[in-house]
Amino acid sequence: MKRVYAITKNSFINFLERLSSVYNVVIPYQIENNYTWINFKGEFNFNDYRCISSIRQFFLPCQELISINYKDIELKKRPFCIVGAKNCDIQSLKIQDYVFLKDEVDESYNFFRKNNVIISSDCRNFKEVCFCLNLNIKPYPEENYDLNLSLVDDVYLIEVGSEKGDKLIKENSNFFQEPPDTWLEKNLELRKNLEEKLSKQIILQGLVNREVLYQLVKSGYENNIWQEEAEHCVECGACIMNCPTCHCFLLFDDEENKNLLRGRTWDGCQYKNFAKVAGGANPLLFRSKRLRNRYIKKFEFFPDRLGIYACTGCGRCIECCPGKIDLRNIFKRLKEDSKLSKL
Repeated sequence: MKRVYAITKNSFINFLERLSSVYNVVIPYQIENNYTWINFKGEFNFNDYRCISSIRQFFLPCQELISINYKDIELKKRPFCIVGAKNCDIQSLKIQDYVFLKDEVDESYNFFRKNNVIISSDCRNFKEVCFCLNLNIKPYPEENYDLNLSLVDDVYLIEVGSEKGDKLIKENSNFFQEPPDTWLEKNLELRKNLEEKLSKQIILQGLVNREVLYQLVKSGYENNIWQEEAEHCVECGACIMNCPTCHCFLLFDDEENKNLLRGRTWDGCQYKNFAKVAGGANPLLFRSKRLRNRYIKKFEFFPDRLGIYACTGCGRCIECCPGKIDLRNIFKRLKEDSKLSKL
């Protein structure tokens, strides 16, 4: 059983102050009905749901230098302490780990993965676009975090999820205390109530059962839905830039003070030239093929290789799309047009 401690709000801020001497501490900051990541500056407020952007940026920077003159130069990087990450982001790291650690280890990603601290937190509410529970992802973390934060009344509960997290507790034991059983019970009740509330929203929205998403994509390969939905796409790339599981990048070369620089920047399959090769051929020339490719990768490729969908139900792609392309509606349409409509 995981150890759980209690900490007051003021003590938690002091705890973050101490961590900031070692880490770049980033926290959620509320702007109207959204949260964005900012550097910790002595204040912290619990975020009810996930931030606008994912935590991918703290493990795989959107643009970074990876070599100079092709020499093995160790770049000095300061690790992050990410506070308030939600389970939809935590689960996305399974996809990123597969891509950047499984066969060939990416040293930059590996550095941040080993040295970053994740202080995740429970959701206490959700957005209309959130559908994590439909993908069997809870609105609170159960694994892959160092410490997890829960808000009960006016006190935080801290659950230890790793040896790194346990070490942080021991090194700062003066901030923490044993919580009474009533607080633990209240937290379980809050989690249960939120799950029930989110489940009702999913039922009212009529979302397609996660068990058939794989079959729908596979059987809908030639469906006209891709063409019809792609007509609304303006190729802005917002969906791929905000998705926590997207991982494609583009290498670039530059020169500075007569030094050759090689770097990489985020890229994605919704851009027209993403799949273009040196000879000029482009297997994803049309927007409909690029849209379909995104779904194939997330709902067919990764289930075949990793046994999980490369979608965590965060709803960011729905929220940011100016063309109002809605993943949930695409699956509803695929289901209506398929032989699986009775499932």
